Amino acid sequence: MKHTLRFLAGLLFTVGALRTAAAAELTEITVEDFHGAAYFENALEYPEVAKLPNRRARIRRVARDMGWPPARLAAAVDKVGSLGSDPVELAQKAIEEGFKGTMLEGRILQVLINADEPKHVIAYIRWRGSHKVDVVKEASTVAHVVHKQAPFISTASIAAIHPKAPANTKQTVWSAKIGHSSMARIQPSRIETYADRLYARLFENVDDKPIPY
Repeated sequence: MKHTLRFLAGLLFTVGALRTAAAAELTEITVEDFHGAAYFENALEYPEVAKLPNRRARIRRVARDMGWPPARLAAAVDKVGSLGSDPVELAQKAIEEGFKGTMLEGRILQVLINADEPKHVIAYIRWRGSHKVDVVKEASTVAHVVHKQAPFISTASIAAIHPKAPANTKQTVWSAKIGHSSMARIQPSRIETYADRLYARLFENVDDKPIPY
């Protein structure tokens, strides 16, 4: 992945992003913030951008390429840079920790984030299912945690395995995708009682295999 610690180092040191920005929280980083900061950092690899005399000139050049106002791009760069660590690594840890105290505590098997396309970051989550009647509740919990902990993620690709299957199995009993705006609609207080009625329709490409459990 391009968006590793090098991404943050470019923002903090090459760009000087923290000169004016107060420290942001990961939960404040939007899809646009991440996209703008990553686009800018990648643009610095091009000689026509890198050779410009100062940060202001580079911001203006890249903002023009993106069709953004320079102030908007500068704010995104500063905001992401102020995190103090790689946002993708922070997001992975935050999502893992976000399941504490939920119905899925201790059953999350994998959290991966693909930021190769900064405009559309994808989180991949696998968990051990408990019972078929609860799968939509569990999926809704996953989607809520992803959005709450790392709102710059555009899509969650999620999958449950059989309760008795080995953790490394590739066979799933239920899988789906859910987009950013749909994740934002899930209210944790309603999951237990209303998930099947309110939230089941938010999931796309649902593969509900006829495997009893």
